[in-house]
Parts: sequence; C-alpha cells; structure tokens
Amino acid sequence: MTTDAPENLREEILVLKHRLGDASAFDELMRRWEPRLLYYLRRTTPQEADAWDALQRTWMAAFRDLRDLKDPRAFRAWIYRVARNQAVSHLRSEQARRGRIEELDPDELLDDAWAPDPADAEAVHAALATLSLAHREVATLHLLEDMPLAEIAEVVSAPIGTVKSRLHHARRRLRAALAPSRAP
Repeated sequence: MTTDAPENLREEILVLKHRLGDASAFDELMRRWEPRLLYYLRRTTPQEADAWDALQRTWMAAFRDLRDLKDPRAFRAWIYRVARNQAVSHLRSEQARRGRIEELDPDELLDDAWAPDPADAEAVHAALATLSLAHREVATLHLLEDMPLAEIAEVVSAPIGTVKSRLHHARRRLRAALAPSRAP
C-alpha cells in the first residue's frame, strides 16, 4: 500500500459513491486517474491515437464494471488491469483489421506493436522507451506510480516472482541507459 492513505481512502469513497449511483463520483475518478492511465497507455501502444482510444475504452469498461469490484481498496490495480486489457484488445483488433492476427501472449503482442515516441526527449522517458514492454510496464507502475509488487502482479497477470525479476532487469537497464546522461 502506498503512503498516501488519505488519497486511497478518497478513492474508496468515490468507488462506493459510484455504486450508489452518484455520477459525479465516477467523473472525479476519471479526473484523478486519466493522466496516469494515459501515461501508462502511451507506453504500451504504438501511437498516441491508440493510447487515447484505449483510454476511452478503459473508461467505458470501468463505468460498466466498477459496481462489480468487490474490494474498493483494489481500485488502482483493477483500473490498470482494465487499461492493459483494453490496450491488448485494441492492438489485437488493429492486427485483425490489417489481416495479421496471430495467437500471441498479451505481453508479446504489446512488445511487437510498441514503438518509442521520438518527440519524448526527457532522459527517463527515453530510457524507459528502450525497455521491452514487460520491463517497461513494471518499471512504470513501480517506479513512477509507486505501486507495490503484489498489485503489479495483479495488473500484468503474472506471478510476483516474475514481476520481481522484470523489475530487477528493468532497473539494471535503466541505470545503464541513464549513466551517460549523469556524467559531467
């Protein structure tokens, strides 16, 4: 759990209010989470337009299914899992549209489709762009979103040991990529 307990409590309350039919609660959840989810989706889809499309589909699925979330404290992992599933679904439909659909593991599908955005010049973002999706995904969620390993395992549907391994390799590659930019 993150150290931001009041924010977590506020999100739990918003989820509960949404269950009771308060439309403004869902609107507030969207305002709070849209920048984070868009950042995540930009790192997992090949183009900006794909990220926005996946984000829109994420909110539609969230609105439809949020009432079924059993534990409001699990909202963060749940919404990232919804976003990830929407990105994978979008990429599959794009491949099918182009007539190149294959039976692939979602991690492989995202790895094959993602290309770094050359307009993103910040060193950390550039370094993240050099990672495979599996590594970039866990690094983004853990290092930038401060998500615990157990929640990341839920989001990416992988055992916690796999998440630890991916994070270890991601950190090692990020350190190596950022080392030249830190030299005087």
